[in-house]
Amino acid sequence: MVLFVALVAIILSSINTNTYTTNAFVIPSYSTAPTTRISTFTSSSSSTRNIKNDRCNHRIHNNNDVAQLRLFNDGDHHHLLSLSQLDASTTSTSATTSPSYTLTLSSDQKSIFSVGIWCLLDITFRRIFQRLDIASKFPSSLGGCGVMLTILLLLTKSSSSTATNENEDKKKNSLLHRILSPGAALLAKWLPVFFVPSLVTLPLVGGLESLGGSTEILKTLAVVVGGFFFTLLTTAGAVIGVGKLMGKEKDDMVVATTAMPDVPVPVTRPFSDELMKKLRIVAILSGLAALEGASPVFASGPAKLLIKLKTPILSLLLGSTTLSGFVYGSRLSKQIKKIIHPLITCSALTWAVMVVFAKCTGRTFFSLLSTYKMGKGFHGLSGTGAGDILLFALGPAVMSLSISMYDKRDLIRDNFLQIISAVSVSSIGGLFGTAWMVRLMGLTMPSFRVALLSRNITSPLAMAIAGLLGASASTVSIAVSLVVVTGLFGANFGAAILTAAGIQNPVARGMSIGAAAHGLGTAAFVDEKDAFPFAAISMALTATACTCLVSVPVIKKLVLQIALNGAL
Repeated sequence: MVLFVALVAIILSSINTNTYTTNAFVIPSYSTAPTTRISTFTSSSSSTRNIKNDRCNHRIHNNNDVAQLRLFNDGDHHHLLSLSQLDASTTSTSATTSPSYTLTLSSDQKSIFSVGIWCLLDITFRRIFQRLDIASKFPSSLGGCGVMLTILLLLTKSSSSTATNENEDKKKNSLLHRILSPGAALLAKWLPVFFVPSLVTLPLVGGLESLGGSTEILKTLAVVVGGFFFTLLTTAGAVIGVGKLMGKEKDDMVVATTAMPDVPVPVTRPFSDELMKKLRIVAILSGLAALEGASPVFASGPAKLLIKLKTPILSLLLGSTTLSGFVYGSRLSKQIKKIIHPLITCSALTWAVMVVFAKCTGRTFFSLLSTYKMGKGFHGLSGTGAGDILLFALGPAVMSLSISMYDKRDLIRDNFLQIISAVSVSSIGGLFGTAWMVRLMGLTMPSFRVALLSRNITSPLAMAIAGLLGASASTVSIAVSLVVVTGLFGANFGAAILTAAGIQNPVARGMSIGAAAHGLGTAAFVDEKDAFPFAAISMALTATACTCLVSVPVIKKLVLQIALNGAL
C-alpha cells in the first residue's frame, strides 16, 4: 500500500500545481506571459484601461480602444474580466465574505478525487463480476465502461426534460461528467504506461530460438503489415460505400467540431521539467536504498530497516524508473517518437536499470523481471511489484473511456451508419481476417497465432482479448509487442497510404486509421482536425466490439479453430 501511494503521488504530481486560491478565484501562475488575441471586443469605456499583472497580461483589440484584461481560472474554465467587472466582483465578494480564504477544490484535488472514484468503481465491478462468475468470460472494466456510459446517457435524457433553458440543461447534463472527467483525463494521459509491464517482462518468453527463429518472426511481421493494409482499406471502403448509398460524397461530410477562437496556442510538452526532476530524485534515492538493502554496508538501525523492506524499495526503484522513461520518451520530438515510442524508451530504461542492479547485487536479470510483475495484484509490501500496480490502473483507465465516448455522442449519432459499418468491418474482418492470415502463412508457433488476433486492438483490451482466448502470460506479452509494432507502422505510414489510395474523406480516414493502428495511429492524426475525432471513436469502438465478439463462446471457438487449423 505504501508503494501504491508513492507511485500515485508521483503520477499526480504531473498535474499543474502552480495555483493559489483567493476568495472565489484560482489564479494560475505562468513562467512567461501568454498573449491572447480576440477578434471582436466592445469596451464600455472610451479610454484605455489597464490592469497591470506581470504574470498574466492579455490585450484585447478593437477599432475604438485597447483594454488589458486579466485571465482567471475557476478550476474548469478560464474567464477574461474587464476592470469594471473585476471591481464589481471584488466589491461583491468583499461585502458577502470575510477576509479569510474561501475553501475551494483545486484542479489537483478534483483529479485526485476523480481518480479515486474510478478506482473504487473498478474494484466494485471486479467483485461483482467475480461474484457472478463471469470475470473469465468478459472483462469487468469493459462492462463497467458500458454501465457508466449508459448512466451518463440516461442522466442526460432525464435532466434535459426538466431543464428550462440551454444553460441549465448543459449544467445538469454535465454534473456527473464534471466529477468523472478530471480523473478520466489524468488516466488517459498515463494510459500507455499501464501496459508497459507486459513489454518489460517480454524477455521471460525466451530467446530467438524459443520464438521459432527468424523465419517465424518474418512471417509474423508479414501478417502485421498485411493485416494493417487489410483493415485500413476495408474500413475506409465501408465508410465510403455507405456514404454513397446515403447520397453523401466525400466532400459533403460535415464534422461537428467545437468553435475555437483565433488564439495562438503555444507548443507545450506533455510533462513538466519539475515532474521529470522529481522522478529522477525518487529513482536515485530508491536505487541507493535498494542497493543498501540488497548488499548491506552499514549495521545501523535504519540499514536493518532497509534490509527488511528491500522488496518494496526495489519495486519503487523499478516503478519510478519506468515512469521516468515514459516521461522522457513523451517529451521527445514528434519525429523521434514516430520511430522510438515512449513505451520502447521506458522499457529499455527499465531493462538497463535491472542489468546494472543485477551486476551490483549478484542477482540475475530474470529474477528481477519476476520481481517486477509477480502477478498477484496487491499482496502486501513484499508481494506487490511495480508492474502489478501499473496493471491494476488499467481497469480504471478502460472504464474511463466511457467519458470519451459520451463526449462524442453527438458525432456518433450524426454519422451513425458510417461508424457502425466501419466498426463492423474492422472488428469482424480484423478477427477472422487475421485468423485466416496466420493459417495461410503457416505460422508454427501457436502463441504467435493467438497473439496476432488482437494486433489492431488498443493494448489494454488487446490484453483482455488474449486472456479471453486462453493465452498464457508470455503470449500476452507477445500480443502487446505486436500491437505496438502495428501502431508504430500505422503512425508512420498510415496517412501517406490513405493519401496514395486517393482517400480524402475525413470520416473514412479517421475511422480506418483508428481501426487499423489504434492509439498510436490516432495520435498521429491529431493535426487532421476533421478526421481525428473519428479516429478516437474508431479506436474505442473497434476494441470494444472485438472484445464483445470474443466473449461469445461460439465466435471464440470458431476464430481459434481457423487460426489453429482446427486444433484447440
